[in-house]
Amino acid sequence: MLNFDYQSGTKVIFGRGVIDRLGEEVSELGKKALFVYGRDSIKRSGLHEKICAQLQEAGVEIVEHAGVSANPLLSHVQSGVDKARKIGADFIIGAGGGSVIDESKGIAAGTANDAALWDLYSGKVKPTAALPVVAIQTLPATSSETNQVGVATNDETGEKFGLRSPLLVPVKAFLDPELTFTIPLKYTAYACFDMMTHMIEGYFTTTAEFAPVHDGFVEGLAKAVKKSLARILKNPNDYDARAAVMWAGTLAWNGLSNAGLEGAKIPSHMFEHPLSGLYNVAHGAGLAVVMPAWLEYKKHEVKSRIVSFGKNILEMQNLSEVSDELAAADLVIAEFRSWLQSIGCPSSLADLGIDNPDYKELVHHAMKLSEIWNIPGYSEADMTAIYKLCAKGK
Repeated sequence: MLNFDYQSGTKVIFGRGVIDRLGEEVSELGKKALFVYGRDSIKRSGLHEKICAQLQEAGVEIVEHAGVSANPLLSHVQSGVDKARKIGADFIIGAGGGSVIDESKGIAAGTANDAALWDLYSGKVKPTAALPVVAIQTLPATSSETNQVGVATNDETGEKFGLRSPLLVPVKAFLDPELTFTIPLKYTAYACFDMMTHMIEGYFTTTAEFAPVHDGFVEGLAKAVKKSLARILKNPNDYDARAAVMWAGTLAWNGLSNAGLEGAKIPSHMFEHPLSGLYNVAHGAGLAVVMPAWLEYKKHEVKSRIVSFGKNILEMQNLSEVSDELAAADLVIAEFRSWLQSIGCPSSLADLGIDNPDYKELVHHAMKLSEIWNIPGYSEADMTAIYKLCAKGK
């Protein structure tokens, strides 16, 4: 196991009705806040009214910053920075899914640093300060409520990069499973696969010969997501299943699953970010297309890990009867695709609405991420082949 530093600075407030504690919890952070959210869903659900009432009771003055998109845009983040600076915001409060919380982090960093915003996202400049962020999670998927990453897409170039700093870890996160009851089943499935991908990317790519803690953590958590999603698809108001998914979403990408894990990389994210950056597809849906294609292309290198995935996460019973490991890996990939289809995820670029992909541009963006994220071993030909497998689908 490699050396690593791990620090979790978020106070997680979990359960029914926890929004009623918002005022008392944030009063210590200051008296002015920028309130970030997406569309009108939090108004229709009544969450917007509850948040405003809590903040008013706590004596916190707010300015609203609505309209965050599913893939946050740099220009919208910059607009939030301008608002936060104008009012002298003491902290940022984001209510929504990972996109809203990601944008809240970008605003928190942009407000507290003099550097150009995209310089922070591209890694040219590291943030030296950030306003505190309070996260109210309504769509569990990205672990943004407890991690140090915030993603945005450059409107002008289509590049989708991540801002990363321990300064951006939210100070408090409110997780009420009942807020997730109204999420459409399609997007619930996308979110569940998003969180699973965060865990199993390292599981597939690790070079460690012995990693029982990491393997056990990922296998147990991934199976919990699968089982909980199956219950939600039958009953969207299953509180225990929604609660399990919400907690799993928080744990999936908060640093635990890959801490000290030798060789762990995130190639599926490297290939998906250009898809959502250039074509504005839902991140979890894009991952559902990319990961099976990546496994197909890399199966000769990771076949043993694919078989372990089939046995210990997909819980396939017939693999012990297959003596050839590559043949077993093919069975797992087929079962994996079948499971993704069964929960309502897309299987090809066409399913994502991308009928004529610009492979050259996709590869151009993926190559940049390969360098930034230190994911070596992919030529332009490799990347093109993987994107073409994405187009082919099942």
